[in-house]
Amino acid sequence: MLKGYGLTGAAGLASGLVFLSIVDGGSLGVLLIYLVPLPLMMVGLSLGLLHALAASALAAVVVGVGSGGSAVPSFAVLAVLPSLVLVRQALLRRWHLETGDVDWYPPGKLLAWLTGTAVGLLLLGAAILASQGLTIEELVGRHVQEFVETMAQSVPAEMRDALIRIWTALMPAMACCAWLTIAAVNGALAQWTVTRAEMGLRPTPAYGDIVLPLWVAGALAATTAVGLLAQGNLGYVARNVAVVLLWPHVFVGLAEVHTRLKGRPNGALLLALFYVVFVALFQWALFAVAGLGLVRHWTRPRRRDATGQEEK
Repeated sequence: MLKGYGLTGAAGLASGLVFLSIVDGGSLGVLLIYLVPLPLMMVGLSLGLLHALAASALAAVVVGVGSGGSAVPSFAVLAVLPSLVLVRQALLRRWHLETGDVDWYPPGKLLAWLTGTAVGLLLLGAAILASQGLTIEELVGRHVQEFVETMAQSVPAEMRDALIRIWTALMPAMACCAWLTIAAVNGALAQWTVTRAEMGLRPTPAYGDIVLPLWVAGALAATTAVGLLAQGNLGYVARNVAVVLLWPHVFVGLAEVHTRLKGRPNGALLLALFYVVFVALFQWALFAVAGLGLVRHWTRPRRRDATGQEEK
């Protein structure tokens, strides 16, 4: 028991101190920004939700003391929220007394929960700005323009203008997709780590069998339609929400690529070549992989649990 509390305390301190190094502008902190939620998730997946809550509270206190309280909301959004959502859902299970089988919460539904949380953050931010009578796109564009003109002074004016247009159109979605990616990658890494340490509370899911709930594709279709038809704040927010809802299909597409290539001769080499092309042609490859994820979503048979019921 004492060991568990020690690990909880260490995780809270590690997460809080790493985040403070980012706030202070340390170069090491910038490199580790993507791993801020990892200690909290590791504690939760190995010791349970209450330990994740305790570690999160300790980390928030550390961040509050070190930043005078100003950085606590950012830390809560970046690290605490995804950690608690992921741990709570990942540890859900259903027992079947007749067979003794256990159904653990499937990775597709977990990814959908994280996606819904990211959409909720986007809508909350948009609602706060709209309540102040601000045009969201113009406000985002102003901040993007200031950033680009400060950081890319040597870039030709035409290229700067193109960056400003693209980033203004998609900045809220880009931020939410980054949040979703950090949450999903840290969750998988935390599960791998605790499993290797033989401390995992649940078995590692088969990521290659990931199936998103039907509502994700339905919401994607609806927000895409609104984004194409509506103008002003509604159209801008809908277009960004549609991009966020498309993002989990990228994970599904990547899982399909891994499933198809890992069983082939020289599978590791083929995967390496795929990721080289994926990075080199990132913009177009992203849409291609997302399209593959959408196709797989509609053509793959729906998973059924131990009772024979189809997953929704």
